[in-house]
Amino acid sequence: MSQRLVGPSNEQSGGAPSNERVLLAALRGHGAVTRAELAGLTALPKTTVAGVVNRLLTAGVVVERPVADRGRASRAGRPPMVLDLAEPAGFVAVLSLTHVGMRVAVASFDGVIRGRRDIPMDVLYAAGGVVGPGVRRLAEILVDAGVNAGQLDCAVIGVPAPFTRGAGSAMAPIREPSPEPVTQRRALLAGLRPDPAIELGDRLGVPASADNDANLAALGEAVFGAGRGVDNFVYLKVVDGVGVGLILNGRLYRGAQGLAGELAHVQVRDDGPWCACGGRGCLRSVVGFSMVAVLEPAYQRPVAFGEVLALVAAGDPGIRRILSDAGRRIGRVLADVCVVLNPEAIVVDGMLRAAAEPFLAGVRDAIERHTPNNIGQGVRLLAGELGEEAEILGAVALAGAELVDR
Repeated sequence: MSQRLVGPSNEQSGGAPSNERVLLAALRGHGAVTRAELAGLTALPKTTVAGVVNRLLTAGVVVERPVADRGRASRAGRPPMVLDLAEPAGFVAVLSLTHVGMRVAVASFDGVIRGRRDIPMDVLYAAGGVVGPGVRRLAEILVDAGVNAGQLDCAVIGVPAPFTRGAGSAMAPIREPSPEPVTQRRALLAGLRPDPAIELGDRLGVPASADNDANLAALGEAVFGAGRGVDNFVYLKVVDGVGVGLILNGRLYRGAQGLAGELAHVQVRDDGPWCACGGRGCLRSVVGFSMVAVLEPAYQRPVAFGEVLALVAAGDPGIRRILSDAGRRIGRVLADVCVVLNPEAIVVDGMLRAAAEPFLAGVRDAIERHTPNNIGQGVRLLAGELGEEAEILGAVALAGAELVDR
């Protein structure tokens, strides 16, 4: 079934002539529409729309089909026809880095994951990189899934760190002496320069791209999850790292250098601890870089997130208080984001699962307390639907949009 495709970004790129790009963007943002509706959405003359649509139909980029029951079909006579983006027939290879390893997957453009295997972080450390181990694991997945390597249309890498497409990791250079211990994980992520998509594309022989993990998760929820039909929302990643992905006017917004949404590096304490970014009192350095890091000080021992979910399910009042307080702390920063961007919704990391309810209660309290009523009350808080598959499916959405634009 055709899915609403969100445009890849606010960045300019070459390719289709301007009118074609305008029509494609409208189809991504609104899904199946009639030719008349498309003319209204784009403010282009109907004759111009007709000519561009015919070219896109001939190229196989757009399909035309009878309207489903959308309240517009007449009760008698020939049903109207609607235009929609065509789904590519091939597959997407995905290498999704996390703070604990890498998820390697193959998926079709309709969002069906055909195979997935994970690589622990120590394997990546031993290899000194991510592309080599990822390609080897990908070969195993292709065999298991019965997919020929020649069926891959493109590949995407997700990076859990500040990232500039085409250049690579935008993490602050490791300085000596460092304000905090230089972990293997940080060294690995900071070393993703130049853009690892270049090597991945060369290895696989297909177009490849890379993006920040929160951006990919936002795209995943926009196309396949809780953000469907929401043109303006903030996606909050909080379980495996803290960050934000922004969907504005139906498109992923990256900012001038690709660094929009680095919520972890918003300063929340003037005299707070030093952060690896070079700043002081960043949200990350105060609450930790993941939800588990938020919780561990209270237990004075390592805590697995599965244990957190079990405690929430058991109604443990302590864990619920900690989650609610964490929601207030992060929600205070989100409140300022809401004042600046006026989003329709905040979609919160689906990996929270049962822990979402107390966390969201804290976020709601902070937003209502620190925003004008006409802004805060209009923001819906939505639990993500995709869990740890959000980045993988976001990679599929990104690949589909970029394939159309190519």
